[in-house]
Amino acid sequence: MEKYQRLIYDRIEENLHRWKQQGKVEEPELYRFFHNLKGTAGTIGMKSIHDAAAENLNSLDEHSPKVWSEAEWHELFQVILPDLTYTEMPSKESPLKKPLVLIVDDEAEFAAYLKDMLQDNGYEAVIAVDGGKGIELFYKLHPSLVILDYFLPEEGHAGIFEQMVKKARQEFTPVIALSASADNKHKIRAYDMGITDFLGKPINKELFLPFLNNRLEMKERIRASSLVDELTGAGNLRFMDQELAANKERLQRGEMERCTMLLFSLRGFRNVNETFGYEAGDAALTHFVHCIDQSFRDGDAIFRIHERKFALLLPQTAKARAQELTKQLRAHLHRSPVPQHPDLSLQFSAVEVEVTDAAALSREILTEAERLLWEASSAGKQMKKQENPDSSERHVLNVITVDDDEVVRDMMKHYLSRRTTLGGKTIRFRSYEDGEAFLESDWYREGEAFFILLDRMMPKIDGIEVLKKIRQSYPKEGILISMLTARKSEAEVARALELGADDYMLKPFRVREIIARMERFVERVF
Repeated sequence: MEKYQRLIYDRIEENLHRWKQQGKVEEPELYRFFHNLKGTAGTIGMKSIHDAAAENLNSLDEHSPKVWSEAEWHELFQVILPDLTYTEMPSKESPLKKPLVLIVDDEAEFAAYLKDMLQDNGYEAVIAVDGGKGIELFYKLHPSLVILDYFLPEEGHAGIFEQMVKKARQEFTPVIALSASADNKHKIRAYDMGITDFLGKPINKELFLPFLNNRLEMKERIRASSLVDELTGAGNLRFMDQELAANKERLQRGEMERCTMLLFSLRGFRNVNETFGYEAGDAALTHFVHCIDQSFRDGDAIFRIHERKFALLLPQTAKARAQELTKQLRAHLHRSPVPQHPDLSLQFSAVEVEVTDAAALSREILTEAERLLWEASSAGKQMKKQENPDSSERHVLNVITVDDDEVVRDMMKHYLSRRTTLGGKTIRFRSYEDGEAFLESDWYREGEAFFILLDRMMPKIDGIEVLKKIRQSYPKEGILISMLTARKSEAEVARALELGADDYMLKPFRVREIIARMERFVERVF
């Protein structure tokens, strides 16, 4: 049944876009559309759409010579749009199932071709047209695999190349270099730098896709067998599970009376990369773990559980003692700045959970610690909000559509109207009919997350100019921008990506697919 509901939705969108391009529509065509829609929707149990189509048929004549203007036929869809909700049109896949491939290539035509090919074959793909943007997207999105042009033309590309490869190796992310000059000299240098594979252009599509699948499967096998976070040297979640099991057995045998977990979350860390650079951010994380190692005992185990969250398991340690050790860590961080970055100050929030019952010593202790940390953070934010009513909360996602096409704005509005969250964030939706109205509005609030869908061609101020103003006037952190364009112009796409767009999508599109893509981005970035 879900399949047929999805087909209904797709048919409505296809007709909307086609009629939008035509402008005017003959009444018999409208009659046939709503007649078919009424029958199909009724058959598969979509009662609200069936009733809305029946209501529209009352005002239509199959043999009328009337030609409806866009404003007139658009009114007919106002009855139907509220019923095209997320709950009626569930997505086929969970947001994170598709592997994300980062393409770094200054040749926009080839990059766009590669992106289309990957997306047609079950991957998500994003493009960076220079190395700097490539590094930014790598840190933002944590891709499953990187495809990199070996000969990026920009100055200092070797350093950018090495930085990306170093970071990718820390995350077990395959990096595939492509070049039209695939001679042995270049291959040897690439492999010495840590490149996973070096392939010549043009690529063979028939071989390339199985090759990618092979590399991704290998990556997952390596990650599954690893116990250590490569960047910081802390243990990973798999290692934490082993340590929890070992300490649980010690509690059961009576070898110790209690065990305490400390959970640390670095505060304000999202701004570190933008202010000090990505390498400084990595150095800060490594330094934090180093300070923990020096502040705690040899038998204590540290784990990295998130980009900026670390857990510490303290055998035979009471909660009060864990709090004392936390104070010592704060003092140590105050005395010991991040090497080569003395202005980078690290601050953290911490909670302690003590366990005396062996049955409670499992992954649930981490869940409880995260709950307490969230409650403490929420209480702090609420106090700050009372002191400053304009302060905001990071769990809000502002979805903003800037498009002069009323159909696009309405479809987005109605699709999101009954959906409360996207990627775990509470949705706040707004739309603007042109770039000028958007820029003149009070749209930005510090600390909140934004996903902006920005039309390329608009009256007054076009999308490129709006993009430039956003990137010039607001921080990159917390603002994702996807350009919407009706033309597949590689030069236009490259221009948008160069100016700071994170992604682009071609019109016409299916709103359901756009929402699914947005959700994947939000899950990875925020």
